[in-house]
Amino acid sequence: MPSATRFLSVSPLIPARDVEEGIAFYQRALGFELFYRDTEPAQFAIVGSEGARLHLFASQDKHLADWTSLRIEVDGIDALYGRCGEAGCVHPNGTLGSRPWGTREFSIIDPNGVCIAFVEQQG
Repeated sequence: MPSATRFLSVSPLIPARDVEEGIAFYQRALGFELFYRDTEPAQFAIVGSEGARLHLFASQDKHLADWTSLRIEVDGIDALYGRCGEAGCVHPNGTLGSRPWGTREFSIIDPNGVCIAFVEQQG
């Protein structure tokens, strides 16, 4: 029997040693909007664009950030790659390229060490 449930989006929790720095980074590097900030300075915030929202939470655990990674599917990856290149956040081992599983992708590292891969389906 088919399920009546549809999964519409995902909003991962992202650790940030400095949530304010994270907000500024995602706005500058990706053009994300700020949807929510809890206090000044922020301990929790929501940034994003369209179907992608990231929930930034304060955490001083550097290892947690270093081991956090996610993938975001996009359309228009070339423009995003150019923007991230200008922002200087493209991972040195994550340049834009085609992958054998049928995607074009690249990766960035945020100021806290979180790795985000941007993925576009080919064909």
